[in-house]
Amino acid sequence: MTTDQPLELGALWDRVKAQRRVIFWIVAISTVVIGTLVWFLPPWYRAEASLLPPSEEASFGLGNLLKGIGVPGVKVPTQAAPADVFLAILESRTINEEIVNHFDLRRRYRKKLMVDAIKELKRHANFQVDDVGIIKIAVEDRDPQRAADMANAYFETLDRFNREVRMTKGKRTREFIGKRLLDTENELATAEQKLADYEATHKAVALTPEMSSAIETASRYYAERSALQIRLGVIRSYSRGTTDEERQVLQQLEQVDHQLAALPGTGLTLARLIRDVKTQEELYILLTAQYEDARITEARDVSTVEQLDAATPPEKKSRPRRGVITVGAFFFSLVAGMTYALFRRVDGPEADRAP
Repeated sequence: MTTDQPLELGALWDRVKAQRRVIFWIVAISTVVIGTLVWFLPPWYRAEASLLPPSEEASFGLGNLLKGIGVPGVKVPTQAAPADVFLAILESRTINEEIVNHFDLRRRYRKKLMVDAIKELKRHANFQVDDVGIIKIAVEDRDPQRAADMANAYFETLDRFNREVRMTKGKRTREFIGKRLLDTENELATAEQKLADYEATHKAVALTPEMSSAIETASRYYAERSALQIRLGVIRSYSRGTTDEERQVLQQLEQVDHQLAALPGTGLTLARLIRDVKTQEELYILLTAQYEDARITEARDVSTVEQLDAATPPEKKSRPRRGVITVGAFFFSLVAGMTYALFRRVDGPEADRAP
């Protein structure tokens, strides 16, 4: 076995050597043809932009809102990290459809259907998050200026989408709380009138410090409970199905109900009337603050995304890598030529030297 192996390898080498001219022409023709064709391939340019990591408050709030609203074409992961929310928006059909329309990509990609144009666009656009949370936007195109414009357009479209979602939530919250604020104002006036009528009919009754403290505590809890119910109504007004935010409010409501059940009864009609007035007063203050916050949110038009680096037209092409392709063609054709020489059937005088 040890003596046969060198002889066999030597015979194989003789066969390759005997076909060296064939191998040479296979390698030469393949390398020249592929090398020539590569030079006719259109160049592609890759432009990159980067965004600073989003704040957890902004991203989680937006993520919960998107999961609740159910915006068509935007799928947010259930356990979404801050940057994952923005990645889901960037990869959504809503954002990519706007990019396709803005740059007329159906004509440039020669696609009749929007779904095909979006699929082609996703082949040339890439979104990643590095170890420190910075979002990378990379877009390639045959025109370096258009590649940079498309990368920057993703940033602008993401920011505009976030603003519209935030302002939509602010508008719905303002409208809902505005109605409840009017109802609370009327209920407060009614409670104050009942208290005034009772005091005009009956003599004033002195309340003990313990009862006054209990009234204050109860009114605070009742106001908090009403505020949570209103917040729950706001969430359900723009949500589809049960969201994490809704579950959190329901848990808070359950805790407040337990606290109210543990309070001692007031007993006196006057105490109950005073409690009702104080409850409506506390609720009115809470709703007024929430109403103003909703108005600010609706009117606020500030950037939701901070851009670290804007995309600029790339100076070098990203593909095709002509040198790599040509060298690869050389080695591939060399292997193909040697394989051809080894397995080629040999006839004539060369047959005697074949293994």
